[in-house]
Amino acid sequence: MKKIILGTLLLLFSVPSFSQTCEEREDKLLESFGSFSAGFIYNTYGLIGSVTDGYMKDAYSDETLNDLMKAQKSVLDNLVSVLTKMIDEKTLKDDADVNYCNKAISIMKGLKTQAELLQEYARKRNRDSQNAYDVQRQKNWKDISKLMGIAE
Repeated sequence: MKKIILGTLLLLFSVPSFSQTCEEREDKLLESFGSFSAGFIYNTYGLIGSVTDGYMKDAYSDETLNDLMKAQKSVLDNLVSVLTKMIDEKTLKDDADVNYCNKAISIMKGLKTQAELLQEYARKRNRDSQNAYDVQRQKNWKDISKLMGIAE
């Protein structure tokens, strides 16, 4: 008897998920994807900034800084590749989704550049490399805040 009741309850709870159309499920997945990618971009920007602050306060060695930035650049390269493939294969039907992905790709490439400029600053420790890093950091924040609708 318990198995029949449990089976009936499971069936009742699963019925609403079948009532969604493919388009409704796709919309929810794309919305979730957008939220996750925006969160990733925001957190990557914060991580690079935190590592920069730690490095300037001698909390990170050159080796640690380079290991952390290498890992970030690798993840960014992978995600840019995934998004580019989605666009190239015409996986996304809505132009707004394609535009979002293109903006996310641009920002991720900018974050990679920021990571590279931080590594360059760690190697050279000169004013020019510091200025180049700061310019990229400010550009990235402007692009991120625009993408996410954050007031500057």
